[in-house]
Amino acid sequence: MRPTETAGAPGGVPALRTAAPGAPLVTRLRRHLLEPLNGSVYALTLNTVVSSVLGIAYWALAARLYSPREVGVGTAMVSTMMFLSNLSQLNLNGALARFLPAAGPHRGRLVGYAYGLSYLAALLVSGGFLLIAPLVSDELGFLARTPLLAAAFVLAVAAWGVFTLQDSVLTALRGTIWVPVENTAYGIAKILLLVLLAGSLPGLGIFVSWNVAVVVALVPVNILVFRRLLPRLRALRQPGSLPGRGVLARFVALDYVGYLFMQAGTNALPVIVTARLGAEANGVFYVGWLLGTSLELVALHFGTSLTVAGSGDEPRLAAYARQMLRRGFALFTPAAVLLYACAPLLLAFFGTRYAEAGSSVLRLFAIAVLPKLVVIVYVAACRVQRRVGRIVAVQASSSALVVSLAWLTMGEFGATGVGVAYLTGQLAVAAMVLPSLLRLLRTAS
Repeated sequence: MRPTETAGAPGGVPALRTAAPGAPLVTRLRRHLLEPLNGSVYALTLNTVVSSVLGIAYWALAARLYSPREVGVGTAMVSTMMFLSNLSQLNLNGALARFLPAAGPHRGRLVGYAYGLSYLAALLVSGGFLLIAPLVSDELGFLARTPLLAAAFVLAVAAWGVFTLQDSVLTALRGTIWVPVENTAYGIAKILLLVLLAGSLPGLGIFVSWNVAVVVALVPVNILVFRRLLPRLRALRQPGSLPGRGVLARFVALDYVGYLFMQAGTNALPVIVTARLGAEANGVFYVGWLLGTSLELVALHFGTSLTVAGSGDEPRLAAYARQMLRRGFALFTPAAVLLYACAPLLLAFFGTRYAEAGSSVLRLFAIAVLPKLVVIVYVAACRVQRRVGRIVAVQASSSALVVSLAWLTMGEFGATGVGVAYLTGQLAVAAMVLPSLLRLLRTAS
């Protein structure tokens, strides 16, 4: 055993001693990064920052290389694909973050089951969607009328699901540093494909560029998972176990119900805008929504890190939650203010029309990350404690508020009404969970 570790950490996660105050800076920095929560948060935050920068470059190029109509159709296809993929993942990201750190010799089997279930669910969900696509929106009906495109769409939904689950697998297996590497390579490949396809395949260039890069990324990442990370942990011969099938199934089922509500109030919004206002309006909304929710992606990674760390050392859950809130508000408050102030300038890279119509959307979604952080930390704590019923109640309340208010306000305020609805919903739910979260924080030593 190395001198920096103790044997008492649950789930095989090393409990690290704090470096002495007089220790060299490099030593203290190493100890800090090896803390279960710190390295994970920093790597995932770096991943989101780099992915967001590459995302801005991607959509700025798309706005210049493709017509507004082509951008609208492309964003509708991508947002629909991601929405269906998120449904198909069965919220197994949460289950992997909760149970994989302490699964011991059962880790490989749990990863395989997660991939397989997600893939099968994707085939069923996307196939069912294609049957009703013409009834949902004329803008998406063409997917079902072209057999080759329909097959590609179904496979894209399935591949995107495994691609997304990989991040949670890498995080739970203490390979978080590979997450920004993987997504940076993916983001660069996606931009190159977008440019190459602009002349030869303008109608489908956006959709194809998103998915060819995903398929290419699946192979090396899973070689890393199954040939390096899992064998490395298996060699440590750490004890571990999984809960019974009934307990695990109940956790996944209830957590998934809560996740469905969350998706209806977040990633389904571009689909709702497309159905109500049309593909061209969604093209403008999507860019503002995408940039505005970039901070929320970082906050969600904070929640994943809290779940992984808390599952490996549950007695320190309250201390970890307090640490997440303190760091989160220190990061997101100035970032939200900056996005609010620079919204028109940032959107100007996409074109004058995007700056004029999308600034309000970007600002409202950027501010919403502050109450959203409170909700994310509370949900992560509930997941560690297996209080999934509370997760369902929180996500159902948020979704009901956001969707109902968005539908009411879109008619008069257009896409801006969706931003108002989202911010209002997050504020209301954060106020609802705050008393329970404060009770948990008071137990921190």
